[in-house]
Amino acid sequence: MSEFVKEKREQIITALGFPRLLMEQEIKRRVCPEHYRFNDQVEECNECLYILECQCYGEYLAGPALGKASTIELVRLLQFGYEYVTHQLKRQDHETASCSCELCSWIRSVTPLLEAQESVGLTSA
Repeated sequence: MSEFVKEKREQIITALGFPRLLMEQEIKRRVCPEHYRFNDQVEECNECLYILECQCYGEYLAGPALGKASTIELVRLLQFGYEYVTHQLKRQDHETASCSCELCSWIRSVTPLLEAQESVGLTSA
């Protein structure tokens, strides 16, 4: 793996910290009998509004899992993070291009990573 790809992987892993933080804040706003660990055997987990956050926060966006993820998986997670943050922005009235809030700043900072993924080979294993 080239140094350039390694650097991009590290940038993606770092960038994924922000959607992870948003998910953590979202799921911790409520009392969870499973202590924020998704369990598909528990009825409350499967009916919870925060199922996606708990699954991603615990399984996919954890630091050790990111380090072991393939480059393709990292790019997919970044795309998911982008969509998640964009969804949060849609709940508010923001003009992403000119707004200086954390959400909009994060979107602007990861857009070049997503746009560059194909041109630098980040979509191949």
